[in-house]
Amino acid sequence: MLALMDNFPSHVVAYRAQGKVNGEEYKEIVVQRIAEVAKAYPQINFIVLLETGFEDYSLQALLEYIKVSFEHFSKWNRMAIVSDQQWVRKIYDILSPLVHGEIRTYRLEDQQIACEWVSAPLPA
Repeated sequence: MLALMDNFPSHVVAYRAQGKVNGEEYKEIVVQRIAEVAKAYPQINFIVLLETGFEDYSLQALLEYIKVSFEHFSKWNRMAIVSDQQWVRKIYDILSPLVHGEIRTYRLEDQQIACEWVSAPLPA
């Protein structure tokens, strides 16, 4: 299940993932929000609170994630990945130098720090 998170600046895409995530849900909720922010701003800040594992994402959801990541590749500014799965944080730490923008990973207990970091204003 996916849900957008409230109380973020309008240049931030913020969502929470819990339980099973299917492709249609990812497309309708996350991809749509990314498209809205990409249309309105030159850069995108992004945070995902993973209270589930990537193994709970359907293949279609993972493909939608990859597709939208490349579609807006040059627009990513700050990406916060919040998860208690160490392997997920490690993968994003490894990928960070290869991705446009900056990726930081956080444990669930550090969610507030992640929210503050990703809520920073976009560079001028």
